[in-house]
Amino acid sequence: MTDLWHYAKISAGILSGRVISGPISVQISIVDACNYRCVMCWEHSSVLEGWGADQLAWDYHSGKKNKSTVMDFEMYKSFISSLYNTGNRRITFAGIGEPLLHKNIVEAVAFANEKNMHVRLTTNGSLLTEELMKDLIDAGLRDLSVSINAGAPDEYGLVHSNQKNERFDEIVENLVWLKEYKQRKGLREPTVYLSNVISNINSHRSIEMIKVGADVGAAAVSYRPLRTFAKTQQYDLDEEHLADIMRSFEDVRRIASEHGIATDTDTFNELVALRNANYIPAPCFAGWLFPLVMANGDVIYCCDSREVLGNVGESSFESIWFAPSRAEVNKMALNIHKTQKPVPRSRCLGCERTLQNLKIYKFLWPLWGKPRGIAGKGSLQKKPA
Repeated sequence: MTDLWHYAKISAGILSGRVISGPISVQISIVDACNYRCVMCWEHSSVLEGWGADQLAWDYHSGKKNKSTVMDFEMYKSFISSLYNTGNRRITFAGIGEPLLHKNIVEAVAFANEKNMHVRLTTNGSLLTEELMKDLIDAGLRDLSVSINAGAPDEYGLVHSNQKNERFDEIVENLVWLKEYKQRKGLREPTVYLSNVISNINSHRSIEMIKVGADVGAAAVSYRPLRTFAKTQQYDLDEEHLADIMRSFEDVRRIASEHGIATDTDTFNELVALRNANYIPAPCFAGWLFPLVMANGDVIYCCDSREVLGNVGESSFESIWFAPSRAEVNKMALNIHKTQKPVPRSRCLGCERTLQNLKIYKFLWPLWGKPRGIAGKGSLQKKPA
Protein backbone atom coordinates (compact mmCIF):
# COMPACT_ATOMS: atom_id res chain seq x y z
CA MET A 1 0.00 0.00 0.00
CA THR A 2 1.52 3.31 -1.03
CA ASP A 3 1.76 6.19 1.44
CA LEU A 4 -0.55 8.31 -0.75
CA TRP A 5 -3.28 5.67 -0.77
CA HIS A 6 -2.82 5.09 2.95
CA TYR A 7 -3.14 8.83 3.68
CA ALA A 8 -6.24 9.02 1.51
CA LYS A 9 -7.90 6.21 3.46
CA ILE A 10 -6.98 7.84 6.77
CA SER A 11 -8.44 11.17 5.57
CA ALA A 12 -11.62 9.43 4.46
CA GLY A 13 -11.83 7.76 7.84
CA ILE A 14 -11.44 11.05 9.70
CA LEU A 15 -14.12 12.74 7.59
CA SER A 16 -16.51 9.86 8.14
CA GLY A 17 -15.64 9.44 11.81
CA ARG A 18 -14.60 5.83 11.20
CA VAL A 19 -11.24 4.04 11.35
CA ILE A 20 -10.75 2.30 8.00
CA SER A 21 -6.96 2.07 7.81
CA GLY A 22 -3.95 1.67 10.04
CA PRO A 23 -2.13 4.62 11.61
CA ILE A 24 0.45 6.70 9.74
CA SER A 25 3.14 5.87 12.28
CA VAL A 26 3.49 4.05 15.58
CA GLN A 27 5.85 4.80 18.45
CA ILE A 28 7.10 1.63 20.07
CA SER A 29 8.49 1.90 23.58
CA ILE A 30 10.33 -1.38 23.19
CA VAL A 31 12.04 -0.56 26.51
CA ASP A 32 10.31 1.58 29.16
CA ALA A 33 13.40 1.76 31.39
CA CYS A 34 16.21 4.24 30.75
CA ASN A 35 19.89 4.61 31.57
CA TYR A 36 19.60 8.42 31.68
CA ARG A 37 18.12 10.84 34.18
CA CYS A 38 17.41 13.90 32.03
CA VAL A 39 16.15 16.69 34.26
CA MET A 40 13.27 17.57 31.90
CA CYS A 41 12.05 13.98 31.33
CA TRP A 42 8.43 13.25 32.19
CA GLU A 43 9.21 9.70 33.29
CA HIS A 44 12.78 9.40 34.56
CA SER A 45 13.88 12.88 35.67
CA SER A 46 16.24 13.02 38.62
CA VAL A 47 13.98 15.62 40.23
CA LEU A 48 10.94 13.34 40.28
CA GLU A 49 9.90 11.07 43.09
CA GLY A 50 8.98 7.73 41.62
CA TRP A 51 8.09 7.13 38.00
CA GLY A 52 6.37 9.97 36.15
CA ALA A 53 5.93 13.71 36.32
CA ASP A 54 2.26 13.82 37.21
CA GLN A 55 -0.62 11.85 38.69
CA LEU A 56 -1.53 10.53 35.24
CA ALA A 57 1.82 8.74 34.94
CA TRP A 58 1.74 7.51 38.52
CA ASP A 59 -1.76 6.08 38.10
CA TYR A 60 -0.76 4.30 34.90
CA HIS A 61 2.38 2.68 36.25
CA SER A 62 0.81 1.64 39.54
CA GLY A 63 -2.17 0.13 37.73
CA LYS A 64 -0.31 -1.98 35.17
CA LYS A 65 -1.34 -5.61 34.99
CA ASN A 66 1.99 -6.39 33.36
CA LYS A 67 4.82 -4.18 34.60
CA SER A 68 7.46 -5.45 32.19
CA THR A 69 9.88 -2.71 31.17
CA VAL A 70 11.28 -4.67 28.20
CA MET A 71 9.04 -5.87 25.38
CA ASP A 72 8.96 -9.61 24.81
CA PHE A 73 10.49 -10.21 21.39
CA GLU A 74 7.98 -12.83 20.28
CA MET A 75 5.14 -10.49 21.22
CA TYR A 76 6.90 -7.74 19.27
CA LYS A 77 7.07 -9.86 16.11
CA SER A 78 3.41 -10.82 16.37
CA PHE A 79 2.49 -7.16 16.91
CA ILE A 80 4.53 -5.96 13.90
CA SER A 81 2.93 -8.59 11.65
CA SER A 82 -0.54 -7.49 12.73
CA LEU A 83 0.40 -3.82 12.39
CA TYR A 84 1.59 -4.48 8.83
CA ASN A 85 -1.83 -5.90 7.95
CA THR A 86 -3.48 -2.55 8.79
CA GLY A 87 -1.50 -0.74 6.08
CA ASN A 88 0.97 0.92 8.43
CA ARG A 89 4.50 1.20 7.05
CA ARG A 90 6.26 3.49 9.53
CA ILE A 91 7.44 2.78 13.06
CA THR A 92 9.65 4.62 15.50
CA PHE A 93 11.45 2.98 18.38
CA ALA A 94 10.80 5.69 20.95
CA GLY A 95 8.56 6.25 23.94
CA ILE A 96 9.50 6.50 27.60
CA GLY A 97 12.80 4.59 27.66
CA GLU A 98 16.05 3.90 25.80
CA PRO A 99 15.46 1.39 22.96
CA LEU A 100 19.13 0.41 22.67
CA LEU A 101 18.81 -1.29 26.06
CA HIS A 102 16.83 -4.06 24.34
CA LYS A 103 19.08 -7.04 23.64
CA ASN A 104 17.18 -7.76 20.40
CA ILE A 105 17.08 -4.21 19.04
CA VAL A 106 19.04 -5.08 15.88
CA GLU A 107 16.77 -8.07 15.21
CA ALA A 108 13.74 -5.85 15.90
CA VAL A 109 14.87 -3.37 13.24
CA ALA A 110 15.61 -6.19 10.79
CA PHE A 111 12.21 -7.83 11.32
CA ALA A 112 10.33 -4.59 10.60
CA ASN A 113 12.58 -3.87 7.63
CA GLU A 114 11.74 -7.26 6.17
CA LYS A 115 8.11 -6.11 6.26
CA ASN A 116 9.12 -3.09 4.14
CA MET A 117 8.54 -0.74 7.05
CA HIS A 118 10.35 2.57 7.37
CA VAL A 119 12.16 2.21 10.70
CA ARG A 120 13.28 5.16 12.81
CA LEU A 121 15.11 4.85 16.11
CA THR A 122 15.25 7.58 18.75
CA THR A 123 18.07 7.27 21.28
CA ASN A 124 20.12 9.29 23.74
CA GLY A 125 23.14 7.97 21.83
CA SER A 126 25.10 6.79 24.85
CA LEU A 127 25.10 3.14 23.79
CA LEU A 128 26.03 3.70 20.15
CA THR A 129 29.25 2.02 19.09
CA GLU A 130 30.84 1.55 15.68
CA GLU A 131 29.90 -2.14 15.72
CA LEU A 132 26.31 -1.48 16.73
CA MET A 133 25.89 1.23 14.11
CA LYS A 134 27.17 -1.15 11.42
CA ASP A 135 24.71 -3.79 12.63
CA LEU A 136 21.82 -1.31 12.56
CA ILE A 137 22.75 -0.28 9.02
CA ASP A 138 22.83 -3.92 7.92
CA ALA A 139 19.46 -4.45 9.59
CA GLY A 140 17.93 -1.69 7.46
CA LEU A 141 17.59 1.25 9.85
CA ARG A 142 16.34 4.24 7.86
CA ASP A 143 16.47 7.09 10.39
CA LEU A 144 18.56 7.65 13.52
CA SER A 145 17.36 10.42 15.83
CA VAL A 146 19.64 11.38 18.72
CA SER A 147 18.28 13.38 21.64
CA ILE A 148 21.40 15.37 22.38
CA ASN A 149 19.96 18.43 24.18
CA ALA A 150 23.27 20.31 24.20
CA GLY A 151 25.67 22.18 21.97
CA ALA A 152 28.77 21.69 24.09
CA PRO A 153 30.01 19.44 26.94
CA ASP A 154 29.59 22.17 29.59
CA GLU A 155 25.82 21.77 29.85
CA TYR A 156 25.55 18.11 28.95
CA GLY A 157 25.97 16.83 32.49
CA LEU A 158 23.58 19.47 33.82
CA VAL A 159 20.79 18.40 31.47
CA HIS A 160 21.53 14.66 31.76
CA SER A 161 22.13 14.59 35.48
CA ASN A 162 23.68 11.11 35.79
CA GLN A 163 26.12 11.63 32.89
CA LYS A 164 29.54 13.26 32.74
CA ASN A 165 30.19 16.13 30.36
CA GLU A 166 32.63 13.92 28.43
CA ARG A 167 29.72 11.79 27.20
CA PHE A 168 28.80 14.61 24.82
CA ASP A 169 32.11 14.35 22.96
CA GLU A 170 31.82 10.54 22.79
CA ILE A 171 28.39 10.74 21.16
CA VAL A 172 29.48 13.40 18.67
CA GLU A 173 32.60 11.41 17.77
CA ASN A 174 30.49 8.31 17.10
CA LEU A 175 28.13 10.27 14.87
CA VAL A 176 31.06 11.78 12.97
CA TRP A 177 32.35 8.24 12.46
CA LEU A 178 28.91 7.25 11.14
CA LYS A 179 28.93 10.16 8.68
CA GLU A 180 32.38 9.17 7.39
CA TYR A 181 31.46 5.47 7.26
CA LYS A 182 28.41 6.22 5.11
CA GLN A 183 30.55 8.37 2.83
CA ARG A 184 33.12 5.58 2.42
CA LYS A 185 30.44 3.00 1.69
CA GLY A 186 28.34 5.26 -0.52
CA LEU A 187 25.36 5.01 1.86
CA ARG A 188 22.64 7.59 2.36
CA GLU A 189 21.00 5.92 5.35
CA PRO A 190 20.42 5.97 8.19
CA THR A 191 19.54 9.64 7.99
CA VAL A 192 20.69 11.38 11.18
CA TYR A 193 18.52 13.82 13.11
CA LEU A 194 19.44 15.74 16.26
CA SER A 195 16.82 16.72 18.81
CA ASN A 196 17.19 19.42 21.47
CA VAL A 197 14.73 20.20 24.24
CA ILE A 198 15.43 23.83 25.11
CA SER A 199 15.48 24.80 28.78
CA ASN A 200 17.14 27.64 30.67
CA ILE A 201 20.17 25.35 31.05
CA ASN A 202 21.01 25.11 27.35
CA SER A 203 19.09 27.94 25.66
CA HIS A 204 22.30 29.93 25.04
CA ARG A 205 23.74 27.06 22.96
CA SER A 206 21.37 27.10 19.98
CA ILE A 207 24.09 28.18 17.52
CA GLU A 208 26.48 25.51 18.79
CA MET A 209 23.67 22.97 18.39
CA ILE A 210 23.33 23.64 14.67
CA LYS A 211 27.12 23.51 14.29
CA VAL A 212 27.12 20.06 15.87
CA GLY A 213 24.46 19.10 13.34
CA ALA A 214 26.78 20.24 10.54
CA ASP A 215 29.72 18.31 12.04
CA VAL A 216 27.81 15.02 12.15
CA GLY A 217 26.03 15.44 8.81
CA ALA A 218 22.55 15.74 10.31
CA ALA A 219 19.63 16.19 7.95
CA ALA A 220 17.70 18.14 10.56
CA VAL A 221 18.22 19.72 13.96
CA SER A 222 15.15 20.19 16.13
CA TYR A 223 14.57 22.86 18.79
CA ARG A 224 11.62 22.25 21.08
CA PRO A 225 10.76 24.44 24.08
CA LEU A 226 10.65 22.55 27.35
CA ARG A 227 7.20 21.54 28.54
CA THR A 228 7.30 21.77 32.30
CA PHE A 229 5.43 20.10 35.11
CA ALA A 230 5.27 21.17 38.75
CA LYS A 231 8.68 19.77 39.70
CA THR A 232 10.47 20.85 36.53
CA GLN A 233 9.34 24.48 36.40
CA GLN A 234 12.77 25.56 37.61
CA TYR A 235 14.07 24.77 34.10
CA ASP A 236 11.45 26.82 32.24
CA LEU A 237 12.33 29.59 29.78
CA ASP A 238 11.58 33.14 30.92
CA GLU A 239 11.03 36.14 28.65
CA GLU A 240 14.74 36.98 28.56
CA HIS A 241 15.70 33.44 27.54
CA LEU A 242 13.02 33.45 24.85
CA ALA A 243 14.16 36.77 23.45
CA ASP A 244 17.80 35.62 23.34
CA ILE A 245 17.02 32.36 21.60
CA MET A 246 14.79 33.99 19.01
CA ARG A 247 17.65 36.38 18.16
CA SER A 248 20.07 33.47 17.89
CA PHE A 249 17.75 31.67 15.47
CA GLU A 250 18.75 34.11 12.74
CA ASP A 251 22.28 32.66 12.83
CA VAL A 252 20.90 29.14 13.27
CA ARG A 253 18.87 29.43 10.08
CA ARG A 254 21.82 30.89 8.18
CA ILE A 255 24.16 28.06 9.22
CA ALA A 256 21.44 25.50 8.56
CA SER A 257 20.96 26.85 5.04
CA GLU A 258 24.69 26.72 4.35
CA HIS A 259 24.82 23.03 5.28
CA GLY A 260 21.45 21.90 3.92
CA ILE A 261 20.04 21.21 7.38
CA ALA A 262 16.32 21.48 8.11
CA THR A 263 15.21 23.10 11.37
CA ASP A 264 11.92 23.73 13.12
CA THR A 265 12.87 27.14 14.49
CA ASP A 266 9.88 28.70 12.70
CA THR A 267 7.47 26.79 14.97
CA PHE A 268 9.31 27.47 18.24
CA ASN A 269 7.21 30.52 19.12
CA GLU A 270 4.05 28.67 18.13
CA LEU A 271 4.89 25.91 20.57
CA VAL A 272 5.62 28.42 23.33
CA ALA A 273 2.26 30.08 22.65
CA LEU A 274 0.58 26.71 22.60
CA ARG A 275 2.02 25.86 26.03
CA ASN A 276 0.73 29.19 27.37
CA ALA A 277 -2.71 28.97 25.79
CA ASN A 278 -5.63 28.12 28.04
CA TYR A 279 -7.61 26.25 25.43
CA ILE A 280 -7.29 23.56 22.76
CA PRO A 281 -7.51 25.16 19.28
CA ALA A 282 -8.02 22.14 16.99
CA PRO A 283 -9.59 18.70 16.79
CA CYS A 284 -7.30 15.82 17.71
CA PHE A 285 -6.65 13.19 15.05
CA ALA A 286 -4.45 10.89 17.15
CA GLY A 287 -7.05 8.14 16.98
CA TRP A 288 -6.23 7.79 13.27
CA LEU A 289 -2.56 8.69 13.20
CA PHE A 290 0.01 7.87 15.87
CA PRO A 291 -0.56 5.53 18.83
CA LEU A 292 2.10 4.51 21.33
CA VAL A 293 2.75 0.89 22.27
CA MET A 294 4.39 0.34 25.64
CA ALA A 295 6.90 -2.38 26.54
CA ASN A 296 4.22 -4.42 28.29
CA GLY A 297 2.11 -4.42 25.12
CA ASP A 298 -0.39 -1.71 26.09
CA VAL A 299 -1.65 0.23 23.06
CA ILE A 300 -1.95 3.84 24.21
CA TYR A 301 -4.09 6.49 22.49
CA CYS A 302 -1.03 8.71 21.81
CA CYS A 303 2.32 9.62 23.35
CA ASP A 304 0.71 12.33 25.51
CA SER A 305 -1.88 9.92 26.85
CA ARG A 306 -2.19 6.93 29.12
CA GLU A 307 -5.59 5.90 27.80
CA VAL A 308 -5.17 2.16 27.17
CA LEU A 309 -6.98 0.84 24.09
CA GLY A 310 -5.90 -2.78 24.47
CA ASN A 311 -2.83 -4.97 24.79
CA VAL A 312 -1.02 -6.70 21.91
CA GLY A 313 -0.08 -9.55 24.22
CA GLU A 314 -3.78 -10.32 24.61
CA SER A 315 -5.23 -9.27 21.23
CA SER A 316 -3.94 -8.49 17.77
CA PHE A 317 -3.14 -4.89 16.95
CA GLU A 318 -5.69 -5.10 14.13
CA SER A 319 -8.52 -6.03 16.47
CA ILE A 320 -7.56 -3.25 18.89
CA TRP A 321 -7.14 -0.58 16.22
CA PHE A 322 -10.41 -1.32 14.40
CA ALA A 323 -12.44 -2.04 17.54
CA PRO A 324 -15.87 -0.30 17.54
CA SER A 325 -15.27 0.56 21.20
CA ARG A 326 -12.75 3.21 20.10
CA ALA A 327 -15.41 5.24 18.32
CA GLU A 328 -16.52 7.16 21.40
CA VAL A 329 -12.98 8.27 22.33
CA ASN A 330 -12.28 9.29 18.74
CA LYS A 331 -15.51 11.29 18.64
CA MET A 332 -14.46 13.10 21.81
CA ALA A 333 -11.12 13.91 20.20
CA LEU A 334 -12.71 15.27 17.01
CA ASN A 335 -14.80 17.66 19.10
CA ILE A 336 -12.14 18.60 21.62
CA HIS A 337 -11.78 22.16 20.27
CA LYS A 338 -15.50 22.69 20.83
CA THR A 339 -15.97 20.98 24.18
CA GLN A 340 -12.49 21.74 25.61
CA LYS A 341 -12.74 18.37 27.37
CA PRO A 342 -9.50 16.37 27.12
CA VAL A 343 -9.43 12.76 26.03
CA PRO A 344 -9.58 10.61 29.19
CA ARG A 345 -6.21 10.13 30.89
CA SER A 346 -4.49 12.44 28.40
CA ARG A 347 -2.41 15.63 28.55
CA CYS A 348 -4.26 17.43 25.76
CA LEU A 349 -3.78 21.04 26.86
CA GLY A 350 -0.41 22.18 25.49
CA CYS A 351 0.23 19.01 23.49
CA GLU A 352 2.70 19.78 20.70
CA ARG A 353 0.85 17.43 18.35
CA THR A 354 -1.73 20.23 18.24
CA LEU A 355 0.43 21.97 15.63
CA GLN A 356 0.08 18.92 13.38
CA ASN A 357 -3.62 18.75 14.14
CA LEU A 358 -4.00 22.40 13.11
CA LYS A 359 -2.31 21.70 9.76
CA ILE A 360 -4.53 18.70 9.11
CA TYR A 361 -7.62 20.67 10.09
CA LYS A 362 -6.72 23.48 7.69
CA PHE A 363 -6.20 20.92 4.92
CA LEU A 364 -9.64 19.46 5.56
CA TRP A 365 -11.42 22.84 5.81
CA PRO A 366 -12.69 22.77 2.21
CA LEU A 367 -14.43 19.49 3.03
CA TRP A 368 -15.53 20.29 6.55
CA GLY A 369 -16.46 23.90 5.98
CA LYS A 370 -15.44 26.92 8.05
CA PRO A 371 -13.59 25.84 11.20
CA ARG A 372 -15.03 26.58 14.60
CA GLY A 373 -13.30 27.07 17.90
CA ILE A 374 -10.09 28.56 16.52
CA ALA A 375 -9.40 32.22 17.16
CA GLY A 376 -7.73 34.17 14.38
CA LYS A 377 -7.79 31.36 11.78
CA GLY A 378 -5.50 28.97 13.58
CA SER A 379 -3.59 31.43 15.72
CA LEU A 380 -2.95 30.66 19.35
CA GLN A 381 -4.59 33.74 20.80
CA LYS A 382 -6.06 33.22 24.20
CA LYS A 383 -9.69 32.20 24.23
CA PRO A 384 -12.00 35.12 25.04
CA ALA A 385 -13.43 35.06 28.54
